[in-house]
Order: sequence, then structure tokens, then C-alpha cells
Amino acid sequence: MKNLLILSLLLCSINLMAQEPKIPFDKERDILLPEVIVVPEESTFSVILRHLENDEFLVEADNIIPINRSFTYYDPHKRTLFLPTLTIGDESYKKVQLELITQNTDILRFRMVSMEVDKNRLKTVSATVETKPVLASGDAADDPAIWIHPINPAKSTIIGTQKQGGLGIYNLTGEEIQFLADGNMNNVDIRYNFPLGDENVAIVAASNRSNDSIALYKVNPKTRKLENVAARTIFVSTKAVYGICMYHSQISRKYYVFINDKSGAVEQWEIFEKDDSGKIDASLTRQFEVNSQVEGCVADDELGHFYLGEERVGIWKFSAEPNGKEGHLIDTTKGNLTSEVEGLALYYINKTEGYLIASNQGNNTFTVHNRAGDNEYIGRFSIIANDVLGIDAVEDTDGIEVINVPLGNAFPYGVFIAQDGKNANPDENQNFKLIPWENIANALGLKMSQ
Repeated sequence: MKNLLILSLLLCSINLMAQEPKIPFDKERDILLPEVIVVPEESTFSVILRHLENDEFLVEADNIIPINRSFTYYDPHKRTLFLPTLTIGDESYKKVQLELITQNTDILRFRMVSMEVDKNRLKTVSATVETKPVLASGDAADDPAIWIHPINPAKSTIIGTQKQGGLGIYNLTGEEIQFLADGNMNNVDIRYNFPLGDENVAIVAASNRSNDSIALYKVNPKTRKLENVAARTIFVSTKAVYGICMYHSQISRKYYVFINDKSGAVEQWEIFEKDDSGKIDASLTRQFEVNSQVEGCVADDELGHFYLGEERVGIWKFSAEPNGKEGHLIDTTKGNLTSEVEGLALYYINKTEGYLIASNQGNNTFTVHNRAGDNEYIGRFSIIANDVLGIDAVEDTDGIEVINVPLGNAFPYGVFIAQDGKNANPDENQNFKLIPWENIANALGLKMSQ
């Protein structure tokens, strides 16, 4: 009798609210449950649930449609509706459980009690700040790094490469505060607490395509600007240098620069102060290669990993120590990683947890992998236009960067930065877009560092 009563209540509720059939997934966020089985009677019909607040759903009217088989069912003993998939607006969930919390002849309410995010569904976020366009037209802006102000994080800066002429320094509202016309800078990275003279400084390394060298700077915390600290022009052995990233070993406490070229060659250089001069020199410690063009790279200081993007192949994972052995490709097949793998970045939660993010220039998306273990694929997102703020979408991305440090009210959980290869607001030169980390975390169900 209880089972029949539940079924009777369901049908009664639908009949009481009967109206013209609705199109599923309309603008009012109706959700169609096309396959519902009431057990043990095995009756089948379809209903529409409207999404309410607090993960609650209200049964709405729809014509009853018989269905032959389904993996979706209502268990009257547990008062739970089990769904293989559920879509709410742009969000998609799998293995959903909805608990019946109100039952009478006027209304039926369910609450979502368990679900899994659909990893294959593309999420969307929007930028809240963009930098001024670079002065050079065409393919010019490329890769960003973030310097964290030691006293007031809201005064932190973005260091962006302009591969037709130098480095631009921007504040967190996107205004340029310095430009260094030191050569065609392609990629850039930063590390902190480098012992130089009688102080510990933030060191910035950039790949200079003008003369195939490593450019080295320190950040002046008073002016927030860069100052050249290279003891000499550090020419590398590879030709047509491209990507660069830095590594601070937790084993030896030494600092390193990885630099690569378009052929797939990679070099690892140790950097150090030269003879108490307040200047930095470098020595080559390691060389290896992959089979085709590379650029984006990032090193995990805590776990000792070095990631390298082979643009038309995937993401390689090596040991970041200079005596490291051969690496291997991480599994990117589930992430729809396309050709044109470009920028790589790491979001740290703690010493072992976090995320590896890659920009996929081939389809204007960004894939997220677990930082730990075998770098399990987590999800992907794109950056769409922010119509309210008048900031356009991000396309054709080269370099990216992300930081877990709160940077004032605008970025309380850190920020993700992407180069925009097709800045169109209006048709302007390229620039960099800033997205609050919580926007990405909320879209993909990721953690936020506290």
C-alpha cells in the first residue's frame, strides 16, 4: 500500500499542476527527467523538476510518457530518486540522488543529496580585469608571471612578455607601470627568497629570442619594477629559444632555470650569485629533448616535478632535479587536450594538493589535472565574454599563470591569468585577462587555498 500511495501522490501532483507541455531546459532552468521508474511497480513516466534554492527541486507538470527501460528510478523505501545524469542550466551532474523532503497532494519537493560533476562538460568563466593592450600589433603578448607584494598583496603586479620588444609590468587593475625594451621576450617566470648580496629577493627569468639568452631581473619591492641583475649575457646552447620556467629545489635549495627551443631541446641552468657582486650568473647542468616543438613549462618546487608541453603531442612529466631520468607523457586523453598545447601553470593548495592547468590553443579551452599522483584529469573550462564589464572572451591563448595567494578584495582566493591572442574589445592589440580563482573553482568543483 505504501508503494502505491507514493505512486498515487506523484501522479496526483502531476495531474493537479497539469498544463501545456514545456520544452526541457528552457530559459527558466526547467530540468527534464526523461526516464523515471517507480519501484517495485515498474511504472514509467517523465516529469519536470524546477530547480529551487538550497539544492531543492519542485515537480512541475508534463505529459506522462511511457518508457520501456531506464537506469533512473524512485525508491519509495529510501524516499530517494536516483538519476544517471542531471543538467541544471550549464551544469551537468552524474550519479545524482534526490531525497523526497515534502509529499502532499499539492507539491513534491526533492533535495539533492549526492552527485558527481560531469568532468567532460565544458564549464565557462569570465574575466573581471584585463590589462592594457600591448603596443605592438599582431602576435605580441605571450606569457604572464605574478609578483606578490610582500606587505600589501593588493599591490602585486603582473609581469607580461611582449615578444616583439620586451617586458610589461601591470598592476592588478591592468595599468602598465613599467616597460623594459630589452629584447623579444617570449616566456617569463619568478621565484622568491633568492640570496643576493645582503638580502633575499624575487628573481625573474625570461627567454630572450633576440639573442637566445636568459634574461635575469630582481623585483624592487619599493617601486614594484624590475632591475637587471645578470652578471653577463647568458647565452644558451639551443637556438631559437622559446619557453622558460624556474625551479627551486627543496633538496639542494638551489635555483634553476629551464629553457627550451622550437626543436624540442631543453636545458637546465643553475643560477647563483657571482662572487658576492650582487649579480647573477648561471651554469648548464642538464640537457634533454623530445621529438617536436615545445614551449610551455612549469616546475613543482614541492614535489620536484617538471612539466613540459610538446605542442602537438601532450604534456611530459620529468624530475626537476638535474640528475633526473627520462620522463613520460601524462594521460590527457580524457581531457580532450588538442594540438597546440601551450601554457602550463600550477595552483597550490598545500604541499601535495593542487592543480596542473594547461591552455589548449587548438580549441580555446583550459584543462585541469590533479597536481598529485598520476595527474588525473579533472575538468575543463573556457573564458567567455563578461558583458557586464565589457571584457571580451579569451581565444588563441599562449601563456597562463595562476596563484593561490589572496590579492586583495578583487582576488580573495588568488587569480588565474591568460594571454588573449584575439583581443576584440574592440579590435585591439593582444593583452592579458584576469579571472578570480573562485570563479574557476566553483565552476569545476575545485578547492580554494585558504
